Amino acid sequence: MHLNLEQVIDGARLGPLHWRVLILCALVTLIDGYDIQAMAAATPDLAADWHVPPGQLRWIITAALIGIAGSALFVSPLGDYFGRRTVLLGSFALVGVATLLAATAHTQPQLFAWRFLTGIGLGASLPNALALTAEFAPTRNRTALVALMACGISLGAALSGFAAPAVIGFGGWRAIFATAGVLAVLAWLPLFVLPESLRFMVARGHDPNETGALLERLDAAHRHAQGDTYVMSERPAGKTSVGELLTPALAPATVLLWLVFFLNLGLLYLLSSWLPTLLHESGLPHDTAQRVAAMFQIGGVVGGFALAGLMQRWGPFIVLSVSYTLTAIALAVLGARAPDVTLTTLLIVVMGNGVVGGQVALNVLSATLYPTTARATGVGWALGMGRFGGILAPLIAGQLMAAGIAIGRLFWLAIAPALICAAGVALLRAAVARSQTVALR
Repeated sequence: MHLNLEQVIDGARLGPLHWRVLILCALVTLIDGYDIQAMAAATPDLAADWHVPPGQLRWIITAALIGIAGSALFVSPLGDYFGRRTVLLGSFALVGVATLLAATAHTQPQLFAWRFLTGIGLGASLPNALALTAEFAPTRNRTALVALMACGISLGAALSGFAAPAVIGFGGWRAIFATAGVLAVLAWLPLFVLPESLRFMVARGHDPNETGALLERLDAAHRHAQGDTYVMSERPAGKTSVGELLTPALAPATVLLWLVFFLNLGLLYLLSSWLPTLLHESGLPHDTAQRVAAMFQIGGVVGGFALAGLMQRWGPFIVLSVSYTLTAIALAVLGARAPDVTLTTLLIVVMGNGVVGGQVALNVLSATLYPTTARATGVGWALGMGRFGGILAPLIAGQLMAAGIAIGRLFWLAIAPALICAAGVALLRAAVARSQTVALR
């Protein structure tokens, strides 16, 4: 008997296997967020230890982002060929080992190399974790579950920021990387109980009996019989999953998605990488600057949950456009006023809601926009294109800081990308509607 896999998945109630996938993939994103923020937290102490201005560390700060960009484009798509689980296990092992080795660096080239390798691991682990979560979730719960999982990035980054003063006080900047590396290695071991994606198994023609056994664990009401086979309504894969992203149906949405990812991740990494340093140099004490900067990620956690709920009701496009507009207003006020801790904290929470929470929403959108045969590639390429923004923005900010630009002007320069994101998301709504219309023809 031929059974529709999507109908079985969509008909299943949330059960232990759903939660296992969600929790373990959220653990991946939590450690990813912690590790990415570790470099920003370590920068002021590292600069003091090596007796260099913070701006001279801009290449080290962006090393992981360069690795993430290359990996998201060329390593994460391997999940569409070898499986999400296989690529996730390999890439996350690299994260743990390279982060531990970063704590042993004594020169800038050494630290650049280890952070670059960390980025290679991060760039492949996140897209495949997003794809795996999306492919196990029933359609009715998919937005909420993927958003919940993706919030781990913000939560991990916030934990890194809050823990940084105590960790640095205990062992200096090296302790930041040692702690992140140990956490990554400990988190890697439970990932072996992750199942492979059911949609991937069917798309790649795996044994129907193996698929049926996993479906019985997913849905207690399902019973697999000898001879049952599983099919999906999605069309078979073409020659390359990358090519699917630029078909006439998907190309306009893909290009706009890449633009918004590029600008949003540029804002995210500019603020994540330099916010503790910017706040410290604008007059806040070092520990206060670290904790206030961590509120950027807390705003992202709260915003991720809030935006997911609003998106479920009103759709992602209107919600994101409004959120980006509020972010632009917060940047304008922050650039115009002297550093008052209470007001600064409030404005940073608003910015975190728009930029970090907005990235959670964009991750959900990218994980649901593409077919199974190109999902890891679609998410990976969107993140990869975005990472180029994440590379350029901190580098440009570091160069401007080295040239002596006023701190307030850096915040003002960030207003334009926020407003372009608001407009881009509005246009993306029409492009997604067009792609759905073309696909039905």
